[in-house]
Amino acid sequence: MTSVNKDAAARLALLMLEELALRRGGRAKLKYWKTYRMAVFWLGKEVAENIVKRLVDGGYIRVEGGYVVLTRRFAHSKSLSAVLRDAYTLLASGRGR
Repeated sequence: MTSVNKDAAARLALLMLEELALRRGGRAKLKYWKTYRMAVFWLGKEVAENIVKRLVDGGYIRVEGGYVVLTRRFAHSKSLSAVLRDAYTLLASGRGR
């Protein structure tokens, strides 16, 4: 992760997990996983895939074909729109709220 600081990447990874926890069944198609798509747009595909790889290595998610599945329980405290708003703020400005 050369183009993003580790604190922002960690915050983004938590927001990615929180979005998956809010999705029905803890799974989403990769093309509909909005925080991932935002990361690809703002940070580049390589950085976004690196974050996903770290989450897979940690055992938090697994990739099954075109789907991403949450493998551990993850407590969420916000609505889906709040998670997406926080991710946009983090990526667009470079800092979270």
